[in-house]
Amino acid sequence: MDEQLLIRFLTHTCTPEDTRLVDQWIASGKPNADWLFEMERIWNLKDELRFSDRREIEEAYNRFTFSLGKSKNAEQHFYIYPILKYVAAILIIGLLGLNLYEMVQSSSTVGENTVEVPKGQRASLMLSDGTKVWLNSQSKLIYPTQFSDRERNVRLEGEAFFDVAHKEHLPFVVHSPLLAIKVLGTKFNVKAYFDEKSVVTLAEGKVEVETNDRKNKLTLKPNEQVSYSDSSGLVLEKNINTNTVKLWVKGEGAFIQCRLDNIVRDLERKFDVEIVITDRSLSSEVFTCRFKDTATIEQVLHLLKETRRLDYSFEGEQIRIFKPLK
Repeated sequence: MDEQLLIRFLTHTCTPEDTRLVDQWIASGKPNADWLFEMERIWNLKDELRFSDRREIEEAYNRFTFSLGKSKNAEQHFYIYPILKYVAAILIIGLLGLNLYEMVQSSSTVGENTVEVPKGQRASLMLSDGTKVWLNSQSKLIYPTQFSDRERNVRLEGEAFFDVAHKEHLPFVVHSPLLAIKVLGTKFNVKAYFDEKSVVTLAEGKVEVETNDRKNKLTLKPNEQVSYSDSSGLVLEKNINTNTVKLWVKGEGAFIQCRLDNIVRDLERKFDVEIVITDRSLSSEVFTCRFKDTATIEQVLHLLKETRRLDYSFEGEQIRIFKPLK
């Protein structure tokens, strides 16, 4: 099978004739079908933006090629090994593609990675200690390539859900624009966008939340949430539905008794659109709605419109929200 043809198949650039040839090749033997299925699975990882530092990518690739080598016969190695190099290159390019996110290593001496997720995208990664992180749109995470044996510090701007690997006597600290969140091993959500109040929601374990000026500090228990702004200070809420808070990880959304201006900010980030509330009195109105990951911006706006308290229109590249005409 021609390598370039298989690459076109993986990148969805096949012509009808290409597709017919690939189908024939798949039908000619189960090993062909199994191999192509595995290649599709690896290629699709880029859509989930699962990435790690360069060393981890290389190790994962080496493990994969070794496993293939054990399962294929010598004749099949002849054409499989060259295309693996192509697929690996495409995968890495896809993972590092600027249209998805930008990953910049500040320097080899500093050993930091910076991951930025643009509007309309999400990302997930695993840190060197085994901690899993999901990043929401318009978010940035700065983390060391390898944690030291004394501390685990990361910096966040935006929203992220953390599943922190437990390390006794080795705290994990998330530094955000307004707060520092300190844990040993737990699951929690941090929403810390500039010019917005910061919100920490705890799903499991225990976290210590401290303001960056070190004047206020409290400890959260599961299903508790703390919000903070310079004007309001730390505000604690209990009995929070954490499953709703982290729906964004799966691409879903839920707004429970939220101000419209806050909803609009989240929708702008998620769908990469510009929304203007033309009647400012609507900004403080409270709405509730929930939508699936397949929902479009128009479908979400239609849910809000069904309350009969607002209407919307598309004007060029801008969406305008206004009070409905009587």
